[in-house]
Amino acid sequence: MTRLGIRRRFYCFLFHNPELRDELFATSYVVPQRMLAGIRSTLFIYCLAVLISNLAVNVAHGAGWNWAAYFTTLTFFGITLYYGFASYTTIAYAWKQQKIRTDGAAALVDSESASQSPPLSDIGEGYIKNSMPREIAQTQPPSLAHQVALASQWILYESFTCFAPLVSLIYWALLFPTQDDILDSGLDTWMGVSMHALNSVLMLCEVGVFAKTPYRYSHFWILFVFLALYLALAYFMVGVYGFYVYPFFDSRYFGGYIALICLLIIDIIAVVWVIMLMVHRLRDEIYPRWLLKRQRSTVF
Repeated sequence: MTRLGIRRRFYCFLFHNPELRDELFATSYVVPQRMLAGIRSTLFIYCLAVLISNLAVNVAHGAGWNWAAYFTTLTFFGITLYYGFASYTTIAYAWKQQKIRTDGAAALVDSESASQSPPLSDIGEGYIKNSMPREIAQTQPPSLAHQVALASQWILYESFTCFAPLVSLIYWALLFPTQDDILDSGLDTWMGVSMHALNSVLMLCEVGVFAKTPYRYSHFWILFVFLALYLALAYFMVGVYGFYVYPFFDSRYFGGYIALICLLIIDIIAVVWVIMLMVHRLRDEIYPRWLLKRQRSTVF
């Protein structure tokens, strides 16, 4: 594919994709718009505080050089990025909706003023133009930066709603029982629970309560890309520093079973992905019906 062809496909994905619109990424089925913006902004600040605190503690203990090599850290970094993009898109959409309401009120006032105006024969053309209602339906086209933010939010959402449960499962089932001193202080406990338990809670809340973001089976290859990049990073740490991020990467102890372990992880990710697809399908069927019944009960 030529460079021009790639650019055209990229442009079509950003500006001609019917699913890449604000309503699916900046609104919720159950949470009001302004409240959703406040919640996501608060969670972004909280995740950023956890991430910075964890980095500071690792640097203070001389472990800052391998801080970004852990899958847990990268997953929580991805969740923080997600909330950063989600905060931006949600606040921008809330501001846009507020502007439309404000312009609508102003247009109504202008219409009433025009209806009470003198006969056209007694006024000039300039007065007519100034008294016409504002065009509300005609909005500015989205910018490239805004569409990229929506696409990034979509990719991060689909990826880390799968990775977060994997991190929690592997940590609490396999790693935590062998590391008795990992939560030896209040600060360590707060960071450990936030990065290994609250991460899954946050993403599951996004799936079930906060988000309307779609899930597409054709995007599963993105997870393969992330996993392949992480595997390359893990063995880069081995080749450069002689450091094994996780013990199951060490061929001295696991030998040929490393490939089986990697396949097992991919299988778990695939199972989580299928479950998420089913959950999203149910969510997008149940919530609209519930909202419709609620509206009908309110009317009658």
